[in-house]
Amino acid sequence: MDTPETIPKGEEPQIPSVGQKSPLEEPITLNKLFPQAEKDLDALFPEPSIKKLLKDVVRTRQKNERFLKVINLPEIPPEED
Repeated sequence: MDTPETIPKGEEPQIPSVGQKSPLEEPITLNKLFPQAEKDLDALFPEPSIKKLLKDVVRTRQKNERFLKVINLPEIPPEED
């Protein structure tokens, strides 16, 4: 195991940054995620960060729907004050 003293200068360990994509990751197509949309969402939201956010929203919604099916609730009841 290398210690900080044994690592030669200029050869720091490579840590992938958060913003880098893996080579196998394909671009996000919003039109596939939202087929019911009437407008071209890829043209409306060209930024990759917004596309990733919308993809995460879809994934979270799917997880929530699966969770509700597991606990056998048709929908989340409104909160009472």
